[in-house]
Amino acid sequence: MRTQFVIAAAVCSAALLLAGCESNAPEAIPSDGATGVGSELLVPEMLPTDAATGAVSGGIANDLDMEALTERRDPERLLRYYTSAIRLGDWIDAAKAWSLDAQMSPEKLRDEFGGKAGPKIAVGKGDIAGAAGSLYYEAPIVVDFADGRPSRRGTIVLRRVNDVPGASEEQLNWRIERTSTLTQ
Repeated sequence: MRTQFVIAAAVCSAALLLAGCESNAPEAIPSDGATGVGSELLVPEMLPTDAATGAVSGGIANDLDMEALTERRDPERLLRYYTSAIRLGDWIDAAKAWSLDAQMSPEKLRDEFGGKAGPKIAVGKGDIAGAAGSLYYEAPIVVDFADGRPSRRGTIVLRRVNDVPGASEEQLNWRIERTSTLTQ
């Protein structure tokens, strides 16, 4: 009798979870098999931007989740911070998402993503893997430009030290280590 109750409760819970899913979930973009990235990317909600600077227009708040820079559990939080900073044209804060070893600068980001229209960046669900005292998070990424530049597709890799004794605060937080994208 108890087993039947547990099974019934599990079925009801699953049904409630499914019923709570909204029908307006983010649109998925299929990947091309050439990049070896996942089968779909989640497209984040895009904010209207000023065409000249990439800055958010129309009085929409451009507050960034600065706490994402101290994130140790959720690498996707840092990715949301980074893509928001890029869309806002906030090159200084976007550069803070990168590891010091990557030597990323606000100028490099402006040269890569700046222009007449801010880019639309879609980052898909990634995977975490451990290696040699570090955790890595690799996710598919698509960058589309509204000003006619070709789209790019590839991967973005984040890294953090896996709570190793003696690690610095900076090493314990998720940071972007590298991106690999190809023009489409």
